[in-house]
Amino acid sequence: MRVYDPLMKYLDECGLQTVTLTYPEIEKIIDRELPATAYKKREWWSNNDQTHSQSAAWSDVGYKTCSIILGESVTFEKKG
Repeated sequence: MRVYDPLMKYLDECGLQTVTLTYPEIEKIIDRELPATAYKKREWWSNNDQTHSQSAAWSDVGYKTCSIILGESVTFEKKG
């Protein structure tokens, strides 16, 4: 299992168009701390699953990040 598979599963099963999760909520879902870059660099949350393995977690189930408050929360939105 990949590190961010639990996040992928959570998003896939939530059934919501838009989901906002705090960093602590994401860390609880994945059962580990997010890396420091997730707290400091917006690029970590980019929707490029070709170069960022974590973005595959949301992209593979049809979501994209649409709002990021660094160190606080991330909003995922269903594509299309």
